[in-house]
Amino acid sequence: MKLKTLMMSVAFGALLSACGGPLPEETESTEPVLGTTDQALCEGWDSGARYCTWRCTSSQTTHYFAGYGDVPYGNCREHADRQCGRSAYSVCWSKL
Repeated sequence: MKLKTLMMSVAFGALLSACGGPLPEETESTEPVLGTTDQALCEGWDSGARYCTWRCTSSQTTHYFAGYGDVPYGNCREHADRQCGRSAYSVCWSKL
């Protein structure tokens, strides 16, 4: 009987997940990130990164950085766009 209860619980949990229920390990990030080739550079604000890092174009090989703590959380995209003079191609937080 206990095995049947366990199997029903597992099946019910799988059904909830399949119907759009959030899985515990899923997180939602609002910070934009650089392309996949640049992911080693982008650690993210939650990991202690405080340099706003950006590239203005996809063909640009140089990354630009704002000084440590010079850009407040939530303003990295705005800062990068202002520096590029248009919408930056990619933006993220890095530890440098």
